Amino acid sequence: MRHRIPFGRRPVMAVVALVLAASCGGGSGDAPSASATTACSTPGISPTTANAGLIFPSSGPAAPQFADFRAGVDARFGVENSKGGVYGRQLAYDWADDGSDPATNRAVATGLIEKSQVFGMVEASNVASGSADYLHTNGIPVVGVSAETLWSKNDNMFTWSNYLTDGPAPATWGTFAKSQGGKKAAVLRIAFSEASAAFAQKMTESMKAAGVDVVYTDQISATGTDPATIAAKIKNFGVDTLAGALTVDAFTNITTAVNRAQVPLRVSMSPSGYDQGILTKYGTQLAGTYVFVNVAPFEENLPAHKTFVAGMTAYAPQLQPPTQSLALSGWISADMFIRGLQTAGPCPTRQSFISGLRQVHDYDAGGLVTPAADMAKYQSASPCYTFLRINNKGTAFDVQQPAPFCGQTAASGQ
Repeated sequence: MRHRIPFGRRPVMAVVALVLAASCGGGSGDAPSASATTACSTPGISPTTANAGLIFPSSGPAAPQFADFRAGVDARFGVENSKGGVYGRQLAYDWADDGSDPATNRAVATGLIEKSQVFGMVEASNVASGSADYLHTNGIPVVGVSAETLWSKNDNMFTWSNYLTDGPAPATWGTFAKSQGGKKAAVLRIAFSEASAAFAQKMTESMKAAGVDVVYTDQISATGTDPATIAAKIKNFGVDTLAGALTVDAFTNITTAVNRAQVPLRVSMSPSGYDQGILTKYGTQLAGTYVFVNVAPFEENLPAHKTFVAGMTAYAPQLQPPTQSLALSGWISADMFIRGLQTAGPCPTRQSFISGLRQVHDYDAGGLVTPAADMAKYQSASPCYTFLRINNKGTAFDVQQPAPFCGQTAASGQ
């Protein structure tokens, strides 16, 4: 499905929100004051509009994980358009659902480029690999959420954080676990998931590099695994650190079973779960769990967060509360697309977008990405994350200090 999104009509509420947004500044800095006065031959670029393609799964197994992403894109584009757009061009997009299927991902990407004639892609998908080769071969810029190693391989793909690369893992996760007293770890993964297996391998490397022994690994099936059996194995191996790459539902099931088995964990660590909705649903079961993020958490209430909330209130009021992590990822992805257009100049080409954005060494999305990302170092794993602990009542996230927490790079294959 494709749908062209204009940004012409605004609710009355937008006026108040935009005043707040303007007082805090835009995410990618002030937009260039120059306007596009001549027609450009680049697809997706007209004298009045810069048109992107937006790909994410609104159906299929991964759809719930990415549901809020589009709202963040709407908000960031809406704020920029209210200030005149980029070089006088209003931002718009055509969107497509890849259904969490690689073949569909390639088909919709091809359609957006060859039929809709979009300039570049904003993407949040667990199957971006389906179209990655096609987009790279054709020099199409892509910005978005990194969920596969290919984001660290292709120079046309931009993200502010790489969890997964073909290079060494960051020692950060292991170093943090050790700082909390962790000595023996269990690293779990989702069965039949390449991304989960890859992340579990990186987590294992990180633990070993920090001196935490990985004494138990296993894969979890959504339907065929008994959490009590896994908990018994964790207890038998003397595990005091639970980590891995599980869905929030699976991690909660294992954590509940571990607590029932009275396993004396020192560290329970998940890469997913930073969401107020998760606290509402699973807070008491996940009390004491650490989650980690690659952005400034909402609890810090920075000016950049106020800008984000104002933009969401104005242009995506359907999402309540607006402080959702995937919406923030959508906002940052859209902000990165805007930054790329700004670096590309008044008459952008796809190549000038790619080469210009690669020369940005301090990308911070107005303070949301901490520390700032160097777009030239896309092949390296991000070494810094902010850790948050779900409090003992399961009602809030407590930011752990220092924030962000940075580690060295683990030796490959350790």
